[in-house]
Amino acid sequence: MFALALIASGAANAVVHVKDAVIESVYCGYVDTYNMCSILFTADTTLHGQEGSCHTLPAKRMQFKGDTPMGSSLLSLALTAHTTKARVDVYARSNCSIYPGLSDVDFITIK
Repeated sequence: MFALALIASGAANAVVHVKDAVIESVYCGYVDTYNMCSILFTADTTLHGQEGSCHTLPAKRMQFKGDTPMGSSLLSLALTAHTTKARVDVYARSNCSIYPGLSDVDFITIK
């Protein structure tokens, strides 16, 4: 029973990530009624446990809020990686609260 609970909780918290990718573009602004920043990658997003992931759009991008202290830090990292063409690993949160169907950024690692 415990193992079944672990499997079920893992599917509910599927993680989307990109590894060893280059950031093609970054934008911040309003799309429809959504206030956000968006990162476009050269590599495909990887869906772990697709059934449990909210990342349903066929897009190589993730979103984050730019109007928070953490959002400012993420924007700085994304712009640095884009400008220098450094490779990045980017992991998403387990939700798509900023834009439906696209994962919210959790953290960015510049390699």
